[in-house]
Amino acid sequence: MPPDDSEPLDDDALARLAESVRQLIEVTVTLDASPERLADAAAQIDAVVAALRDSVPNPPPPRYPGGPTAADVFPYDYVMGRWNPLAAPIRFTWQDPLAVGIARFGTAYEGPPGCVHGGAIAAAFDQVLNVANLMSGNPGPTARLETRFRAPTPLHREVRFEGWVTAREERKVRSAGRLLVDGTVTAEAEGLFIVIDVERVMRLLEPR
Repeated sequence: MPPDDSEPLDDDALARLAESVRQLIEVTVTLDASPERLADAAAQIDAVVAALRDSVPNPPPPRYPGGPTAADVFPYDYVMGRWNPLAAPIRFTWQDPLAVGIARFGTAYEGPPGCVHGGAIAAAFDQVLNVANLMSGNPGPTARLETRFRAPTPLHREVRFEGWVTAREERKVRSAGRLLVDGTVTAEAEGLFIVIDVERVMRLLEPR
């Protein structure tokens, strides 16, 4: 049976599960095994999924529980969510006026051989700039995002994203960012965002 409301979600345990699934994804895109071994692994994974499905409540847990940091607000986020195994994830800090994100992209994010896919970089920039906006008091959705690729970004290396607000014109916010590997800029981004009251954004999540 799904857990009732009296059973608090174990943040650390869920993050650990997400990390295990993240490792499973990485192994899946790099392994070379016999059909028999692959079939056996698939059966074991199917059994785990079936067992966990009994613990999925309806409606699901809050997707945006809130908290003091962007990571607390977006724990299921595709880019930075510690509870989302699809996320790298990016670890954010606020170094006023910069939003700084540190990540290490594995083979699952590969585009050109040995390099991070441009789509993964663009998605990361979208969140990096959003965090910069949020922390500077200018939250709102993306209206336009432009990414320029200066050099290949290697896999399996620590990379550093930086994002900052460049201007605000009434409800329009312009932000910029860059991606560095060992001090070398491999990509840059510029974005236009529309400031919306946080409560209005959260109302979009309400059932209709």
